[in-house]
Amino acid sequence: MPTGSTRIAKKRIYEQIVLQLQQEILSGAVAPGARLPTERELAAQFGVSRASIREALSVLQSRGLIESRQGDGTIVSPTAHDGLLLPLSEHQARSRSAIMNPLEVRYMFEPQTAYLAAERASDAEIAAMAACIQKQHAVVAAGGSGIDEDTAFHFAVARASHNDLIMAIVAHINAALRETREWSLRARSGAQRSLQHHHNIVTAIARRDPQAAQEAMAIHVEDVQIMALRWLQERAEEPSANGQRQ
Repeated sequence: MPTGSTRIAKKRIYEQIVLQLQQEILSGAVAPGARLPTERELAAQFGVSRASIREALSVLQSRGLIESRQGDGTIVSPTAHDGLLLPLSEHQARSRSAIMNPLEVRYMFEPQTAYLAAERASDAEIAAMAACIQKQHAVVAAGGSGIDEDTAFHFAVARASHNDLIMAIVAHINAALRETREWSLRARSGAQRSLQHHHNIVTAIARRDPQAAQEAMAIHVEDVQIMALRWLQERAEEPSANGQRQ
């Protein structure tokens, strides 16, 4: 269910609702086929009028992200991710260029996003980033990859940029490159390195040091590329890996 945790400012209300719901759908926080709350419930969660909610839902429906079904209300479209993810996934063969090319796109946006976050983040937004790192640490300690918590951290940084377009771009990039990011986290020491990079990023943001935040994010994105390549190499070196997993 959408959280509606971020209260909506009065400027361009429905567009901000569209952005937040779209991010939750594309990130997987709201699963395909899930039923959305009613207009009344969404209006209460976001603190806006039902008219604004209707406008936002109309936009999301036009983008193919939600469907209105008789008797079932409004649900997330089962094919919500297809238009974005499938064309990119077709290019993500297990090769060096397939990892490097899309990560170059990420490298163009996320360091500058961290720069802006260091200038603009509120104390609450910095606390949210720190909470994401704590959750990621707990999941990794329990043996998980921490991919969902990693995603949440990058969304938190993007949200702190206070730039709607950057938030949408980062949402798309992280969703489209989920597989590559998972490879990097599953490489030896990959999850631990990710945690350290995240700590460095949020420390720079908390110090209100844009240049340091930008550099820390750039190092992190570059390391994701290295770790993803390492994971592929590790898989290739596994003796009869494919044959033993029939």
